[in-house]
Amino acid sequence: MLKSKKKVAILKGGPSPEKEISIKTGNQVIQALKTNYKVESITVSNNIKELINQLIEFKPDVVFNALHGCFGEDGQIQSILNSLKIPYTHSGTLASSVGMNKYISKIIFEGVGIQCPKGKKIKVKNLKKEITIPSIVKPINGGSSIGITKIFDKNQLTDDIITCNNSDEEILIEDFIPGREITVGVLNNTVCGITEIITQSDLYDYTSKYIKVAKHVQNPILPVTILEKLKNNAEMAHNILGCNCISRSDFRYDDKNETIYLLEINTQPGLTNSSLLPEMAMAKGINFFKLCQILIDNAQCENL
Repeated sequence: MLKSKKKVAILKGGPSPEKEISIKTGNQVIQALKTNYKVESITVSNNIKELINQLIEFKPDVVFNALHGCFGEDGQIQSILNSLKIPYTHSGTLASSVGMNKYISKIIFEGVGIQCPKGKKIKVKNLKKEITIPSIVKPINGGSSIGITKIFDKNQLTDDIITCNNSDEEILIEDFIPGREITVGVLNNTVCGITEIITQSDLYDYTSKYIKVAKHVQNPILPVTILEKLKNNAEMAHNILGCNCISRSDFRYDDKNETIYLLEINTQPGLTNSSLLPEMAMAKGINFFKLCQILIDNAQCENL
């Protein structure tokens, strides 16, 4: 037991399409912490003034950021918490905003020698004339695989292939990499596990993550050189962005050419009962409570 109970405000919900995943994460964190910490559950809406007032009234020692998607992991809530001088879990403003932007982070990763799928940023209205088959089409900012589509046939290129506000909205198209889906977790700023994701489709999409959950294979059999490269690239991606404590990097392993490609980094990996990083931690003997405790112990405020 802790000598004194820290006050922890748990932020969940939020304005993004990933609201429901955030609520699942937040509820699981609440259940894990409520015995050993003084917990305040805050469901975040579009009312920022209300959120700030709730935080000022509760006066938390730490904010546990269980938000996903826009506002929660793109630097916005981090900036607010910095201004309020409240330490918070996960990464800070710059790491969060850059990690959330798949195009900018790709440029940074490639700049330090991490191989990524070839890709480019285009406007939605130019998709049909600029895409090659097969390709992956994805939002530049987003998570939980929402909006990601594999284009393997030109007949898929209908007007509603990408949900967007207007045809001038920018999206990212990348070469589709065949092979095995591998993800690498970082905890306490060091690799905590490697998992292979086996799905019923060619793409680890929203359905595979949360509905018909894919098979997760801990410590998959891979060549030693590939395992080392996965670990090195995941830690390099984590460190080059300045991530704090935790992240998860998703890779494709083209086993025919023995090449790995970094697809993206997640500065706030899911913490639901079907999420990957808690499974990796558990395989290392770190239960869910201890995982949350590590995040709280590493909470930071960039203005302190």
